Amino acid sequence: MVRMPGLFFRFVLLSLFLFAAGAFADDIVATTSNGSTVILHDNGRWEYYQNNSKIRDVRPDAIPEDAKFNVSVVYDSYDKLKKDTRMALEADLATEEEIRDSLRRLPKGGMIYFQVATKQIKKGMPRELTYSVFDKGSKPIFKKTVPDSEATPSGEHGISNLLVVPVEKKPKSKLLKARVQMTRGNATLDIDIPLR
Repeated sequence: MVRMPGLFFRFVLLSLFLFAAGAFADDIVATTSNGSTVILHDNGRWEYYQNNSKIRDVRPDAIPEDAKFNVSVVYDSYDKLKKDTRMALEADLATEEEIRDSLRRLPKGGMIYFQVATKQIKKGMPRELTYSVFDKGSKPIFKKTVPDSEATPSGEHGISNLLVVPVEKKPKSKLLKARVQMTRGNATLDIDIPLR
């Protein structure tokens, strides 16, 4: 299906500090793009490399830019998917029967796109993330673990889809909740997705 540009809800998340160190068993000494030397611990924490191991600087503004991972969530409603699909198929001169057949296969609850700037995906140092979507209640309606190395280009320049989630049933609430968790480490981020 072709994703057409249009109105959508974007919720830029707080910087999610997911570190590539989670892929290794031991601490690693690394140099950031600004020349600082840091220690990446196997539990997802990091600190500046210093002689005094009791001195740590983990303030958010002290974290190097190349260690940040900014995730955004885009939601497309069923109505938007239906409209975009119909327009794309009509442009390809599809028959009305082909159009109706394609529309029947669309997820009734819409689509959720977990996205990131493509430049934040580090080749050779994948982050394994678990994505969950909740409707009402504490049991997720969707849960999947995927490394960021499997991200695919989106319709926007410089943006990659980490994961595309079809919401198969019409949601029971007007607010879905999404969660992104780093498989190795303590980083968890909860996101509200209002539906309109």
